[in-house]
Amino acid sequence: MVRVKSIELHRRELPLVRPLATARGTITRRTVWVMRLRDDAGREGWGEASPLPGFGGETGEACAAALATATTLLTPTAIAAWLDAGDPLRELPLLHLERTPCARCAVESALVDLLARRRGLPIARLLNPASSANVPVNALADDPASATAAVAAGFTTVKIKVAGDPLAAAARVAAIRAAVGSGIALRTDANGGWDDRQARIFAAHAPSLEFLEQPVAHDLALCRELRQQDLRIALDESIRNEADLAAAIAANACDVVVLKPQFLGGWQPTRRLIVQARNAGLDVVLTSVIDGSIGRAYATHLAAAAHLGNLAHGLATGDRLETELTERPLLPRNGTLTIPDQPGLGLGELLEPG
Repeated sequence: MVRVKSIELHRRELPLVRPLATARGTITRRTVWVMRLRDDAGREGWGEASPLPGFGGETGEACAAALATATTLLTPTAIAAWLDAGDPLRELPLLHLERTPCARCAVESALVDLLARRRGLPIARLLNPASSANVPVNALADDPASATAAVAAGFTTVKIKVAGDPLAAAARVAAIRAAVGSGIALRTDANGGWDDRQARIFAAHAPSLEFLEQPVAHDLALCRELRQQDLRIALDESIRNEADLAAAIAANACDVVVLKPQFLGGWQPTRRLIVQARNAGLDVVLTSVIDGSIGRAYATHLAAAAHLGNLAHGLATGDRLETELTERPLLPRNGTLTIPDQPGLGLGELLEPG
């Protein structure tokens, strides 16, 4: 029976290289918590909690409190029983984290990472022996120059945050389209910041798009209306559980579901939503929340395990951060993230702050 010798929690501040403007506010830094498990054989398991107030998940205070409680409830006996069962789909030895999904994701990731290292497998192959080796990803661009640079680096999908004046947003997207050409997929994300009138104006003036993500906050009827104008709609903030997705499916409101494992609670709840979406004929995209290398890598392993290769995923956001959490973060090459052929997350050593 494996024994866990220590459980550590570390709060880390990750400044952004430059502010990221969205319809819900400007992000300048990320506050994350890292959970580190260490067993008696010297193996480790890492998890990251990355709440983002105003965008999803719990507050930072609630997340920190839940993780602190988790360190007392995750007894060596409970962890050993879960690890020895060897089933990553088995319910976690914690019940109080359902209302704090970012904390739950961190605990789940740390346990799954430790189990994968114990088995000598990458997390993706632990979750699915037939997992994909590569995960296509999109670049995040602000203007024609950054979009052109992304295409030169091998990306074939570019995502653009849109906010404020819909005519100005449509003009900016059109300028990016002119710069990158017709062969590049452009997707836009309004983060639910427009009202019905603004969303209709943007839809009427935007160039050809792969999809428009979350044009309004909660109006599923408008999303259905926009779809009837041959505009593919993706929903993100509207989908936080199975009931939300069922409502969107019933309303015929979207073509794509954008899932953030951080805000859903990790692999187990994300997997349920993936199955539900696929059964309804919807495409699925996984995205980060501008989190550190541990959170991004865990989501990438989940995308690989679920064989989500139809569309590019929003997991190549490490270039937005000044500092990283690990020695070897997953970096895109030619618009693709490759799962390391190493046990667990495959990120090298955990870096110390500073």
